[in-house]
Amino acid sequence: MSSNKRTPAVDQDADQDDDLPRSAARDIDGGWGWMVCVGCFVCHVITDGIFYSFGMIFVELLNTFEESKGDTSVIGSLSTGMCFLSGPIVSILANRFGCRAVTICGAFVASTGLFVSAFAPNIQFLYFSLGILTGFGYGMIYLPSIVSVTVYFRKKRSLATGIGVSGSGIGTFIMSPLTSVLVQQYAWHGALIVQSGLLLNCVACGLLFLPLGQQHTLRIEESRTKYDETHISLSKESESGGVIENGLNGILENDINSLQTTTSKNTTKSNGQHYIDSENELSIPLTSGDTSDYDIDKTHEVSSPTPLLSSSISGSNESNRLCAAKIRELFDYEMFKSVKFLLFLVSLFFYGLGYYVPYMYLPDMAMRMGISEFRSSWLLSAVGITNTVGRVVFGYISDRKSVNRLLLYNVSLIICGIFTAVAPLMGAYWSLMVYSAMFGVFSGVTISLTSVILADIVGIDKLSNAFGMCNFVGGVSVFAGPPVAGRLFDISGGYLMCYIYAGISIVLSGAILFIVLYMERKEPKKLNTE
Repeated sequence: MSSNKRTPAVDQDADQDDDLPRSAARDIDGGWGWMVCVGCFVCHVITDGIFYSFGMIFVELLNTFEESKGDTSVIGSLSTGMCFLSGPIVSILANRFGCRAVTICGAFVASTGLFVSAFAPNIQFLYFSLGILTGFGYGMIYLPSIVSVTVYFRKKRSLATGIGVSGSGIGTFIMSPLTSVLVQQYAWHGALIVQSGLLLNCVACGLLFLPLGQQHTLRIEESRTKYDETHISLSKESESGGVIENGLNGILENDINSLQTTTSKNTTKSNGQHYIDSENELSIPLTSGDTSDYDIDKTHEVSSPTPLLSSSISGSNESNRLCAAKIRELFDYEMFKSVKFLLFLVSLFFYGLGYYVPYMYLPDMAMRMGISEFRSSWLLSAVGITNTVGRVVFGYISDRKSVNRLLLYNVSLIICGIFTAVAPLMGAYWSLMVYSAMFGVFSGVTISLTSVILADIVGIDKLSNAFGMCNFVGGVSVFAGPPVAGRLFDISGGYLMCYIYAGISIVLSGAILFIVLYMERKEPKKLNTE
């Protein structure tokens, strides 16, 4: 039954692959795609490793500024919330400028945020520098890296995504004890400066996110020069006399902003993938979102120099029009007419309320039980390494046709929530280590499958925009999650209520998606009856 559900998505990907040139098709499920996967992996090692080790910095900030746990936890919530809330904005930037450029800029933004945070005079300054600024930089790295992997893989998409995001667990395993050592040696100020330098390595990772097929056609510098100097116009013969304008999808072609084309007399459909053959040069894939309604000739000729955009519209006005079109595309109500997508958004909202609570408070809870600071840091390391195992192993398993990946996702959320709710009752170090391992494994399953299931629901063409909207909704809930848990601690004087609140939220997240599972099981029957 699960194989029946995936058939439309697989067929859609197969149709897109048929339209790719051979050089680009070789990178599907292999080739340069694995280099993109490596870049995604390293990005997650660094960014998530730094973020998820914030629990060690959190304890030091409590001692330095002597604020309540609720107020101090706002820093982590702002960072995570901005990472996710920036999803729609980052999605537009990625579509406009490409995943490569956005990732590189995000590395500089996040690094700057960490560096200036080391000189914060008060906690309010950290709200902006370590929370908002750094979080926005994380968002500019997070979304493009995952989307880039998804674009390069079809049959191995779950495995590749699992490998890419498994860097989060490795990063947590490494950075938690490292951050503890850095704090002991250089205080939290010095630890943030070192982390700022580490984040700049994401610049090199971003350079790997080439548009699909570009590494086999033209080098990026040559591509920019070519399309800056060469203006392409197509002859137009249509009844309406209108102009068909094709914006390039930045995920696949980030060095060219837009092309204006018009249909020729003899036209053929190409499912949104078009190639411009110029002399003896290799064909370059141009993806313009959904252009299946337009009939465009497969071969076009290069004309004499003319404005790249419409000659009747100024460049600035055209740029504004394209930006407005992207915003309308992002909030296309058609995407929100899908009940499955709406339920997925609700699920992510509840998940965000509880998921980040253990990362924020687990070290402090362990230290209140009499466990040393250094040993407490290894609890987060245990979460990290088991999280890596869960992402890779279950990502591989979910690619099997016999496995219902949505059911696996739902059950994992429920198990993760149950263990979180009872975590404060585990008074011994070994029992907390067991909880850390279970939380890491089953949260790893959900993270590795989020983008894959989303692609099944909305389709690969809308993945970037849908993923950005999911990040936005998740960011809203993250703003409330850890601070509410901190307030519950301040009121009750213990962590029991905090973890019960987090556990129930995660369980609800998984329970809601059983409605989606029920709907998908009914769909084949409905089709058969028709």
